[in-house]
Amino acid sequence: MLTTEATWDTYNDTQASLIHAPVAQDITAWYKYALLSAYIVMLVGMVLNLITVIAYVQSPLLSRGKPVHQLIFNMTISDLTACLASQPFFLFFYTDAGQRYIIGRKFQCIASMVGNIIGFDSTMMALILITCERLFAIHSPLQHMHRVTKKSCRVAILIAWIFLVLKNGSLFIFNKWSPHVPCVGITIMTDSYVFYNYNLILYTMLGIIALLNILLIIVVIIAKQKAGTMSASETMTKSARRQIKSTRSEMKIVKIVFLAVGVLFLTWIPHNTLANVAQSYVSKNQTAPFNIVVGWHMTRGLVIFGTIADPLIYFLQNSGCHSAVLSLFGHSETKTPGPGPKKRAVYSLDSRIRESTPSEMTAESGK
Repeated sequence: MLTTEATWDTYNDTQASLIHAPVAQDITAWYKYALLSAYIVMLVGMVLNLITVIAYVQSPLLSRGKPVHQLIFNMTISDLTACLASQPFFLFFYTDAGQRYIIGRKFQCIASMVGNIIGFDSTMMALILITCERLFAIHSPLQHMHRVTKKSCRVAILIAWIFLVLKNGSLFIFNKWSPHVPCVGITIMTDSYVFYNYNLILYTMLGIIALLNILLIIVVIIAKQKAGTMSASETMTKSARRQIKSTRSEMKIVKIVFLAVGVLFLTWIPHNTLANVAQSYVSKNQTAPFNIVVGWHMTRGLVIFGTIADPLIYFLQNSGCHSAVLSLFGHSETKTPGPGPKKRAVYSLDSRIRESTPSEMTAESGK
């Protein structure tokens, strides 16, 4: 469909009155900065997550590592999806060429919006999955070792992605798209979709993440106290020693969860707060303050800053991911020489793989 000048003028007027707030100053002057900041985040995040994905695929992490690495890999895929799927929406919103292109194109408009929402939702769903897994691992480490498998993690991931596609894909059915309105949520989504699908599920998932991490903090504190008490006991059984060792091993990845969740909330809250403040003015038919509108646009890139932070967290906090990335670039971790026994560099992932020290090997050879 070709865009006439008359149609474009109508589109521009509608867009200005509905989306960009009737502020006294020209908000469009800030579009290039909002777009630039968002694309810097998406470009850096895409590179870092792509490196992490390739490192995972080429290493034994997915095939011989702990099941939790299936969930970390899923988080990486979610962040990579957010970087790729959000780009069309930003182009259609912040560039003249994108606005001219998208007018009259229903499928492309809704698809860009669905992709943008799936990118953010998938990150939250990935955090829910890995928090649940860590919660079970710390609370019941021995049961977790036998019940949580790579297959069960993959099934959970598949179900989560199917849910997200169906939940957000329903926008293709429940929408109020019109050829001459801007391609943004307020003009595309029906009121029932916004309330029952978008907002309700969004805040429910955020609430679940917060609740699960509060429970995880409590379980970690209890597990540490219990491990300290058992370690001080002189009559500790072999089973108790095994449980303490397993619990300490599982706690290493808990820090990754806490950091990733912290980044999510710290980067999402500012933009959401500004959006709610601006919406409160619009709902009262009042002019939103110019600084509030500018802040709302400029923090769009901040929402997806987790796509940069997450792969750095994996690299710095997990020895397996660290080794895999270094191996991808032809480097290996340097070991500090010392008198202690040497261990094999086997990605230190699987608690089921037990490495023997030289003294144990000598004792076994003497039998």
